[in-house]
Amino acid sequence: MMKYDMDELLRNALSSKTEPDARLNEDLIRKFQEKERQAMSKKNRFKIPAVAALAVLALTAASVTGYATWKYLTPNQVAKVAEDQGLAAAFESEDSVAVNETQECGNYRITLLGIVSGKNLSKYLIEDEAGNVSKDRTYVVTAIENADGTPRPAISDDRYGEDPFFVSPLIQGLNPAFYNLVTMGGAYFETVQDGIQYRIAECDNVEKFADRPVYLCVSDGNFYNNEAYRYDEKNGAISRNEDYSGVNALFALPLDGSKADKEEAESYLKSLEDELNGEKNDSKEEVSAENEEADITGQAAEESKNWKEADFEKNTELVKELEVAPDAEGNFVYQYQIGEDGISSSGTLGKEDIEERDEGNMAKFRTVIGGEQSAYIETYTLKEDGSMLLRVYEYSR
Repeated sequence: MMKYDMDELLRNALSSKTEPDARLNEDLIRKFQEKERQAMSKKNRFKIPAVAALAVLALTAASVTGYATWKYLTPNQVAKVAEDQGLAAAFESEDSVAVNETQECGNYRITLLGIVSGKNLSKYLIEDEAGNVSKDRTYVVTAIENADGTPRPAISDDRYGEDPFFVSPLIQGLNPAFYNLVTMGGAYFETVQDGIQYRIAECDNVEKFADRPVYLCVSDGNFYNNEAYRYDEKNGAISRNEDYSGVNALFALPLDGSKADKEEAESYLKSLEDELNGEKNDSKEEVSAENEEADITGQAAEESKNWKEADFEKNTELVKELEVAPDAEGNFVYQYQIGEDGISSSGTLGKEDIEERDEGNMAKFRTVIGGEQSAYIETYTLKEDGSMLLRVYEYSR
């Protein structure tokens, strides 16, 4: 594998002003929403697809306050609720660090309870979309509660999930829009106990970056929010946006600096860059295919707008023909499918839709349907008996 100079890599990351395009963001958000509720175990464990995404949501100022921590479950107790005895033991080991820092953001009180990192700590190992299992992980436990003292909705409550949170490590020197829990093999377990919402957020081990500040962000929404935090491209610093009016807690993670590994960090960043570039390329290919489909649809509509029946016979192929009788109100209701796996269409035409016709009684109004390689043009011809003849022509380049 080619080696990269860490300082140079950081300079490139800091100088980059490129962000995922809007369509990529939409695609990734859609993929996440489809998958986020797939349980990784029988008890409330969720996997986050290993792709980069941005979500623009609303957020507030946070203030650090001190609260008695006795009312919270300990990290190992939360792990026991997750039925993960290995992780519970890890949170009782000397490698675990208890933090117990609380920040209040708007209507919520957020407490960072503890963190532990290492190999094979959990019985629930995360497998990425390529089938690779990540064994070296960081686990962070947070508690989220309503600031007014009312209980958080239980998992079984219909209100649960109405105000989602994004919990993720952020690494100084790396643009958090690209490098966060989503891209770093993220997953989480969540439970609500005695009105307090607990989350174990996990991702690839961040100790390799312990030679620089590493943070934990907790914000509202499902993805990292550029509006909630500030990223200084000159020095790589990450901070809260003090003008933001939602949830944007930011904790400093207490990592052991002796565990930093620049060579491993370089290799890891290279693998993430490859994944990010792959996602962007996949998105561009999808956009290109959609644009091509849109092009042929528009071309078909433009060329055929003044065609007569003879023009259709000359320039296209007739693939469907059906006669539609008017209903009691004089409207034409139709439905059809071309082949078992072909296009299908349905609709209702009123008399006014086909009032303007050519000398052959074909309506000047047409419908163009986009396909993968072709476009399909529906034409409507009024017959002497009052019925309508619907013809579908296939248009190719």
